[in-house]
Amino acid sequence: MAQLFPTTVIGSMPRPPFVIDLFRSGSRIGENDAAWQRRMDDAVRYCVHLQEQAGIDIVSDGEWRRETYVDVIAELCNGFEWIERELFGYHQV
Repeated sequence: MAQLFPTTVIGSMPRPPFVIDLFRSGSRIGENDAAWQRRMDDAVRYCVHLQEQAGIDIVSDGEWRRETYVDVIAELCNGFEWIERELFGYHQV
């Protein structure tokens, strides 16, 4: 049977507990830590493998490397300021 159209994932893949724990261990400082980066690379390979097993044609990192989905706005636009996540349990801008 001919393939009708290629498939892909839009947005982020749900994060399993081990990815959430990885971010809790300090992603903002972990990006410069070789061991942390290896763990993230392994997680992303797992995400890609899940998509391949599901038959997805165009795979992605599932946006697992992105800590939040608003941080890019706070980092790139003037006039926004981070409020510490410990105060609220999540980021605010």
